[in-house]
Amino acid sequence: MLFAKAPIAAAAAAMGTMGAASVAEPPSSEPTEPPVGDPVQSRASESDPSELPVTGEAPNRSGPPAPLGVRMGEPLEGDRVRLSYRFERIHRRGMLVGGDHQSPSEVRDKAFWNYTEIPRSQDISVHTFELAYAPHPRITLVAEMPVVVKDLERFDENDNRYHHQTEGVGDVGFYAIVPFIRKGLETSHVHFGFDAPTGSIRRGDTNPGRAPYDLQIGNGSVDLEWGWTYRGAWRFVSWGGQATGRHPLDKNGLGYREGSRFNASMWGATRLLWGLSASLRFGWEKQNNIRSRDKGLDPISEPSANAKARGGDRLDLSPGIALDLPQLFHQRLSVEVDLPVYQHLDGPQLERDWVVRAGWQWIF
Repeated sequence: MLFAKAPIAAAAAAMGTMGAASVAEPPSSEPTEPPVGDPVQSRASESDPSELPVTGEAPNRSGPPAPLGVRMGEPLEGDRVRLSYRFERIHRRGMLVGGDHQSPSEVRDKAFWNYTEIPRSQDISVHTFELAYAPHPRITLVAEMPVVVKDLERFDENDNRYHHQTEGVGDVGFYAIVPFIRKGLETSHVHFGFDAPTGSIRRGDTNPGRAPYDLQIGNGSVDLEWGWTYRGAWRFVSWGGQATGRHPLDKNGLGYREGSRFNASMWGATRLLWGLSASLRFGWEKQNNIRSRDKGLDPISEPSANAKARGGDRLDLSPGIALDLPQLFHQRLSVEVDLPVYQHLDGPQLERDWVVRAGWQWIF
C-alpha cells in the first residue's frame, strides 16, 4: 500500500499544479507596462510603430526636457492640450563691422558717407502665447501669437541721444509637429508651418518718414518655417540637436523681402533634484540680408535703414534650468540665457549682448 500511495500522491501534486495555473488571476482589462528592457516589447515596437505607447508623453520622457530655446522641442500625443507663455528679452549694444567693434565716431569716419544717426543700443521684448493640440497621436498642431516691443536708442550728428519705441502684435504662426523616428532611447520629429504677415512694417519715426527696419514689428510677407529635432534620454540625462530654417516666400507690400534665417543647435541636460534640471545648449545662427529695399528709407541716413547691413553669423552658449511641477497639473517653469561667443555681422550693425528667456507651460 505504501508503494501504491506514491503514484497517487504524485498525480495529485500534478493536478494541484495544473489547478493553480487554471485559477490564476484573469488578465486585467487595463494595459500594463512591459518590464524595462524587455527585448520582446522592444522588437515589437521597432517592427510596428503603431504599438508604441500612446500617452501624453514621449517614450523617453524620463530624461530632462529640451531647453527653452529649442523650437517646437516636444510634440504632444493622444488628445492633449498645451498652453504656454514665453518671454524673451534681447539686448543689443555697440556697433560691429564684420568682427570689429567700432564707436559711433569711428562708424562715421570709416563710412563711405556721413551718417546723420548712429544706433547706440536696442532692447526687444517678445511675449509669445502658444496653444498646442494633438488631435491624433501622430500630429501636434501649434498656434503662436507674439506681442513685440522694440526700443531703439540713437545718436544724432551732434551726439545727442534719443529713444523711439514701437509695439504691436507680430507675425502669427501656425505649425504642425510630426514624429519621425522612434527607437529605444532616441526620438526625432519634424515641424513645418508658416507665419502670417500680421505684424506692421509701416511704423513711423519721430522724424517725418518711416522707422528703420530695426523698429518694424513684422516682415510683411508669408514666411515658411521647417525644422528637424533629435532627442535622446536615459534616466537622469538627455541630449539632442536641431536644425531649422525660415524663408520669406515673396516681397512684401513695400517691395522688399527679409533674408532667410538658419539655426542649428546641440544640447545636453541633466536632472539635479526631483523635478529640477539644468541644460547647456550651443547654437549657431545665420541671417541673410534683405533683398531689395524699402524705398521709404534712406540707407545713407543711418545703418539701421541699410538693407545690406542686416545679415551675419553668430555662435551662442546658452545655459538653462527647468522645473517640472507634476503636482500642479503638469506645469513647467523654464529659464535660459544666450551668451554670444562669436559674432560676424554685415555692418555697421548693432551686436547682440545677451538674450534672456523665461517660459511657463501647462499640459492637460
